[in-house]
Amino acid sequence: MKIYVDAFSGEEIVSDSFNMEEKFEGVIGEVQSQDIVKGALNVDVGAGGHFGGKNEDEEDAGVEDQAQKVNNIIDAFKYAETQFTKADYVTYFKTYAKKVKAYLEANKPNRVAPFQKGAGEFIKWVSANFNDLQFYCPESYDMENHIVLGYYKEGQAAPAFVYILDGLKEVKM
Repeated sequence: MKIYVDAFSGEEIVSDSFNMEEKFEGVIGEVQSQDIVKGALNVDVGAGGHFGGKNEDEEDAGVEDQAQKVNNIIDAFKYAETQFTKADYVTYFKTYAKKVKAYLEANKPNRVAPFQKGAGEFIKWVSANFNDLQFYCPESYDMENHIVLGYYKEGQAAPAFVYILDGLKEVKM
C-alpha cells in the first residue's frame, strides 16, 4: 500500500486504496469518496448469552453503541473543513504552486513544465467552479501546505476530493 504524504510537512493526505483519476497534465488527482456507517455493530451468532452476549430476556446493560454515517476519506485522514474566498484561494494557490515548482526543480525537473501547464488549467477550473467547492485541511490544520478540495459530482451522494499530486510524495507501507 502507498500513502501519499504532503511533500513539505510529511502529513498523510490520501492512500492508493482509493481509485485516483489523474487530470490536468497529471497535476491533479481526483478520488470519489463514499459515505459509510461506522459503529453500532451488533452480531448475533445464535448462541444467546453463551459467548458474552445477552439472552433475549436480558435487558441491555446501558451500553449505547450508535451508528454514525461518516465520509470514508474525511474519517480516514482526519480532514477538517475550512473556508476560502476566491481571492484568498488564488493567493494561497500561487504561493503553494511556487513551493511545488521549487520542489520539482530540485527533485523532479521533468515535471516542472507539465506542472506549470496543468496548474494553470486547474486554477481556471477552480475559478469557474468555486461556488461548488469545499476546502479541507489535513489533521494538523496546516494552511500553508496541501489543501484538499472537494465537490459533488452530478448524481453522487458523497464528494470527490481533488489533490495536487506534484505536492505529494509516495511512501510505501
